[in-house]
Amino acid sequence: MKFRIIYLIAVTVAALAFVSCDTDVETLEIQKPYTYSEEYYAALREYKKSDHQISYAYYEAWSPVEGVEGTKYPSSWGERIMGLPDSIDIVNLWMGIPTASTHPLAYQDMKFCQEKKGTRFVMHADASHYRHKFTVDGKEYDMGNNRNNLNDEMMAAYAKWIVNQVLEPGLDGVDVDWEGWESPDLSRLIKELAKYFGPKSPDPSKLLIVDFFSHVPPTDIIPYCDYFVSQSYSNQTGGIYHPSGFPYENMIYCESFGVFYADGGKLLDYARWQPATGRKGGCGVFFLGRNYYSASGIPYNEFRQSIQIMNPAAH
Repeated sequence: MKFRIIYLIAVTVAALAFVSCDTDVETLEIQKPYTYSEEYYAALREYKKSDHQISYAYYEAWSPVEGVEGTKYPSSWGERIMGLPDSIDIVNLWMGIPTASTHPLAYQDMKFCQEKKGTRFVMHADASHYRHKFTVDGKEYDMGNNRNNLNDEMMAAYAKWIVNQVLEPGLDGVDVDWEGWESPDLSRLIKELAKYFGPKSPDPSKLLIVDFFSHVPPTDIIPYCDYFVSQSYSNQTGGIYHPSGFPYENMIYCESFGVFYADGGKLLDYARWQPATGRKGGCGVFFLGRNYYSASGIPYNEFRQSIQIMNPAAH
């Protein structure tokens, strides 16, 4: 018993001495990000300017949860624009637009990726209903619930509002999400936007994209758009959904991550697939943030593989 008491006292004294010897908290850098040379970034930018099958993604993790006010300073690279694969071509800012005042960290990341990596970022514009309210040149507009309310002035104002949203933070264009409007209304909007963006505009460096689900977009907008994004979510479409009459080289086929397929579903099949003649424009994913925590342990593993399948790295 005496031996046990002496032993416990000794252990207690030793523990107290250890704790009291250093009370400073030291930050440990668990994982140090890679650093790259200017030559690497120059080569990356040249690759993205080249004629190749592009990678595209709706990316949401950079922003606060929908409905939550304020900004976000995440510690995980899975919630940082800087953490996206370097070789991604186009990012659809699905959950809003980062600006220097509203989301300073995300905005800083975006500008670095634009300038150093050549990544392009597009606004996600809504053409799914008619309830938009916005202000252009000091005048307030309300589309209301009645599509007959969409006169030419209203449509031109909505196009101008979208253009302002793109230009103010320095985005690279817009993706118009079409799931509810009538075809003639979409045509009017795209032709208004084409006065500013797209291959027919004075500034063809600004992208004009239309994404869609089950309804076929009107073919009269084809000359005005850079790309068409088919929401080919295989749990709903069974595979690649290609509307008749649309050129394959302007088509991007998107799979859905996470909710339905933890491994990306048929994404790799989409990357391998090619039309009978020519080639496709590219492939991509909805909800890319879910693929950061890949079952393989490699961040964005399946998305990275799809890029390599379409554009094998030169060694």
